[in-house]
Amino acid sequence: MRRHAVVIPALLGALALAGTASAAGNGAETVKDEGCVTNVFATTCTVVRTVTNSTVTPSGNISYVTNGAVERKVTFAFGGTYDFTSSIHSHGLRKAGEYHTTSDHYAEQSEYVSGQYRLTCVSSYDIHWTNGEAQFTRYELECTTP
Repeated sequence: MRRHAVVIPALLGALALAGTASAAGNGAETVKDEGCVTNVFATTCTVVRTVTNSTVTPSGNISYVTNGAVERKVTFAFGGTYDFTSSIHSHGLRKAGEYHTTSDHYAEQSEYVSGQYRLTCVSSYDIHWTNGEAQFTRYELECTTP
């Protein structure tokens, strides 16, 4: 079995800014979306699940906590498959209508199989944003092949 260790580039942390929280208030918002798309090359099925809790503090700031997962399976026309699962834990604090600080933990696991070939990868990283500055920690990526 071969093992490969790679450091995830800091630019991937920019993905942490891709999502924004919705309306403020105290309570939870749950999202579950799933579906499949087929083209000439493959069928891709995706399931997205998230739960976001928001709390308004006595000072009027808004605290958001999101936990979620994405599961994706691609079945290629030539017979190979690609399975991908990712999870996120995110916390954000909004002051005066703008995000003051956010912290995110990402974890991913993927497996590509084609005939006798199998590649499995596990990766994760943390990113903390405050006052427009990013701090990246605990980058890990490990892939194995039989």
